Amino acid sequence: MSNNTSSNMTALDILRESDEEGETASPFEELDDDETAGPDDEDNDDDDTAALELEAEEEDTGDIRALRKRGKKTVSLEELRQLQRRSRARGQRIGVKKVQKKVQAQKPKPRPKLPPTFVPPNNGARQLFNKWASRGSQFVMRQEGHFYSVAEIRCKCLGNEKAAWLHIPKGEYPLFNVAVGESFTLLGNSATVTTNWTNLQRPSKVTYSETEFLIQSITMQEAGLRVRYDGAEIDKLAGIGEAKSVLTGQAWLWDDAGTFLPKEIFHDYSGENLLYRALRRSAVIYFHWDKSQSGASELSRKLLIDHLRNVPDTKVKTLSRTSGGAAVLPVPDGYVFTDNPERNEHGAFNAVIHVPEDIVFPIKPIELGGVVMRPLEVGLYVQLSLNGIAFQHHQQQSGVKT
Repeated sequence: MSNNTSSNMTALDILRESDEEGETASPFEELDDDETAGPDDEDNDDDDTAALELEAEEEDTGDIRALRKRGKKTVSLEELRQLQRRSRARGQRIGVKKVQKKVQAQKPKPRPKLPPTFVPPNNGARQLFNKWASRGSQFVMRQEGHFYSVAEIRCKCLGNEKAAWLHIPKGEYPLFNVAVGESFTLLGNSATVTTNWTNLQRPSKVTYSETEFLIQSITMQEAGLRVRYDGAEIDKLAGIGEAKSVLTGQAWLWDDAGTFLPKEIFHDYSGENLLYRALRRSAVIYFHWDKSQSGASELSRKLLIDHLRNVPDTKVKTLSRTSGGAAVLPVPDGYVFTDNPERNEHGAFNAVIHVPEDIVFPIKPIELGGVVMRPLEVGLYVQLSLNGIAFQHHQQQSGVKT
């Protein structure tokens, strides 16, 4: 088209023609949805607005360039009004784009529909809370609670006065199998369970506080040593006196000097209990629920938790373990410990230290009263702590230690 012909056309006619040819952009076309698509980041709003304004300014400049190219060097007041209308429309376009972008960002993101059989992670506390809330009676939920129990590992001493070793037989060593006030034995000596052994309490054999405890993590530590020599041989020694109760397994003993215990049990420099370390390197921990008393079809359930060496020892103090709080071993969600297995679908709970193979720990017999003697056995005691959330009746909260 010649410039002479274009000069006879109005500015609006020229721009309508250049819009059709794609040389200029009409500001009156409707926005497409994909024009507003982009990242949902409010920090980019200012940058996006500046880019849109620059785009509109370039389109206005493009209108002027198209008019010059076609020989239109002057415009009338009416044509100027039409140019302003196009520029105004581009400004409105900026606002529409910005609003549409915000609306798009505010649309809720679709969530995958979960099957009705799916159990959400960490749902154990929610399930127990709903269970207790449905009962209608007042209850309390104690966070950061714990139960603890001690296991006895009886290490038989074999050999003779020249060459001897402690022997930990393979087998299972229970925890949480007795409560405060019940009778039991320590190295064969009759005793009564105290809070030094466990904080599990039952008012009687037939009444319970019905506490339900959601186990979230576990820790462990050594809980002491005992030693038992032949009582008849001890009686022959002069000057033993009050030490007899210690030497016959009736008292707790800490003896890294090797006076009553074989010196090999403790590390010469660090004082670490090497017998305890040998057990940690060789055993695993199980949780066990027994439903035989509740009439359930599934009589028992036994689950491997972890190797004993992976359960943090609370006496270990390193920067990496103490900077963020005490180290614990998290356990899978949903493990419940109840003190009333008769009225609970979970069954009676206890934990088990499982020693899959015999452990042999060489020692040297000690000298007592000028006589070389080896112990009959050494008692190694290990405490396991269960950390989690306790649910219990409000009026009974002072009667159960958690």
